[in-house]
Amino acid sequence: METMTSQIETTKVGASTVVTPRESLTYKNCEEFQNIVSALIGQHQHQIIIDGRAMALMDSKALETLLYLHDRLKERGGVLKIAALNAVCRDILIATRFINTFHIYQDIQEAIRMGT
Repeated sequence: METMTSQIETTKVGASTVVTPRESLTYKNCEEFQNIVSALIGQHQHQIIIDGRAMALMDSKALETLLYLHDRLKERGGVLKIAALNAVCRDILIATRFINTFHIYQDIQEAIRMGT
């Protein structure tokens, strides 16, 4: 199953759902991103992987949204994973001290292999 909206794609890979923003995650698209991931959570998708390859950067709204979704999934026994971040996004997570809050992986394959 694969769906695509304007700039966010979702793909089912085994027990995981990969959500791929096709641009930076910012205040401009966080509402759409949150709605898509919240709908997946509502459909009992409990292992969601954010594919960060196309995200050049994340702003404070993106961090707030990711933290909200992380907490929502955790409450339901699920996990939010983030994969394939560039150096800028990784540095943002380090600077804000969120690097240890999220499950961060080098690529999608590693995120899938590592289970929950």
